[in-house]
Amino acid sequence: MTEIIKEPTLKELRQNEVEQYEKNVVTYQTILATLPTEWPDHLLEYRNAANQHDDIAKVDDLDDVALLSKLWYADQCRKSIRTEIVEMTKAKAILDTM
Repeated sequence: MTEIIKEPTLKELRQNEVEQYEKNVVTYQTILATLPTEWPDHLLEYRNAANQHDDIAKVDDLDDVALLSKLWYADQCRKSIRTEIVEMTKAKAILDTM
């Protein structure tokens, strides 16, 4: 017996894309809620580091190394949330035309 596999429609694919962006936003927000977000004054010079690996090698205090890692990741999560929202908005606009 041959099983018939139904291919998703373009609209269903677009709906799935929007749902995935929504899930990604929630995931990043959940992660962000577990991370520190306030940069202490003594680490501000590292906030926009072009080469984090080189810069973190200059930090002697291991607590600061751990904090820097978390702060950089928090900043990355915020950027990812924005990107996901931008892409989700575009996908919704396309979906609305279908």
